[in-house]
Amino acid sequence: MGYEINWHAAPGDPVLVTPQYQQWSQFTVASLVGQQAEIKTAIKEAVASRESAAVINYLSWLLRTIGLVA
Repeated sequence: MGYEINWHAAPGDPVLVTPQYQQWSQFTVASLVGQQAEIKTAIKEAVASRESAAVINYLSWLLRTIGLVA
């Protein structure tokens, strides 16, 4: 299964209840500028598995989005 460059999730998608999504989804994108290192650490700590792919995709999208506004 591949992922588009722009992240999306359908209502009820399991990624929406992950600790990583819950942690970072509470902030505006502007407030995350300067926190890229922490997001990269979350990616580094993710298990390299099919189950983690959606979380890694979300965090990667978040980094790309922050880069657009930084």
